[in-house]
Amino acid sequence: MKKYNFLIAAGGTGGHLFPAIAVVEELSKISEEFSFYFTGRTDKIEGKVVQKLGYPFFPIEVEGLRKIFSLKNLLIPFKILQSEIKLKKLIKREKISAVIATGCYISYAPCVAAYKMGIPVFLLESNFNPGKSISMLAAKSDVLFTSFPETEKFFENKTLKKIVYAGNPVRNLISNVISQSDAKLKLGFNPEKKLVFVFGGSLGSKAINDTIEKIIPELEANNIQLYWQTGSTYTGNNFENNPNIVASTFIEDMVTAYSAADLIVSRAGASTMSELAIAGKPSILIPLQIGINKEQEYNARFFEKNGASIVVEQSTIQVSLLPTILDLLNNTAKTKEMEICIRRFAKPEAGSFIANSIVEFLETDSNIKKNHK
Repeated sequence: MKKYNFLIAAGGTGGHLFPAIAVVEELSKISEEFSFYFTGRTDKIEGKVVQKLGYPFFPIEVEGLRKIFSLKNLLIPFKILQSEIKLKKLIKREKISAVIATGCYISYAPCVAAYKMGIPVFLLESNFNPGKSISMLAAKSDVLFTSFPETEKFFENKTLKKIVYAGNPVRNLISNVISQSDAKLKLGFNPEKKLVFVFGGSLGSKAINDTIEKIIPELEANNIQLYWQTGSTYTGNNFENNPNIVASTFIEDMVTAYSAADLIVSRAGASTMSELAIAGKPSILIPLQIGINKEQEYNARFFEKNGASIVVEQSTIQVSLLPTILDLLNNTAKTKEMEICIRRFAKPEAGSFIANSIVEFLETDSNIKKNHK
């Protein structure tokens, strides 16, 4: 097998970065001779995480398009061109074999630079509906891996032959679920009682947090325990003396959290959706109401349409969340059905599949010549 050097263009958010890292981990298992270089912004998540992992990091100064009029939007083409020139030098110097990108504005310049130099481009789209970067780069890609089986409908016919439904790569540890009773005991909960696991992202969600605070008395009245990731911005009660509630600003051990839960309440980011499917847990999804493409809304509605989750809109959360929780926890047949439905979309081997597909493509020289003639 040849030695390959990969340039990873991923970041802006954890939802774009961590799937790429999952693929890198799988590529590393194929050969210790592979090398990896990341590119992105130093002030975003990739600038912190990548260097901690020990990979070389090549900073670029690019920005996303603002929805409202801004003079900064006028500078975007110049910053892309500037980054493209720098990246071409990196690609040549480090003898980059391929670029792996996960969408977001971070991806555009690296992929265009690689395409112009005849270097293979592999795209990973985590959301149900593709973002602008992936949509614009699809024609320049060699393979486009999707996380949802219906994502291909958003692309032109000439791109369809490049699309492979692979699932969204997640951290290996998410697959290692433990028994529910053991998980509850590990977290300090009563294994005989129902447990709701709530999380709204690393910063937390004010809408979700405010609602949870309001419904806690009703949850306790119904003998329901609560494991709650509040996020770093939450300043409310810490519930230290309440045996039925564990509130934490951030939860690192998501395996135990997923394993312990009877029901999960969360946002609908792509990585969360993939982890829910692998964990096989019923969920109430509250899609984040931002994003040019309403990615979380599409993700959540896809799961709901397929019987895997229930969607509660943020605008109705104060009224709808509690009755939805109580209804599901009192309806074992319904939650069992949801578990079966959500497991249909579990792709625990997505990272391995994508990594092997990339290497197989690169090992066949005719593929590269055909796509870059």
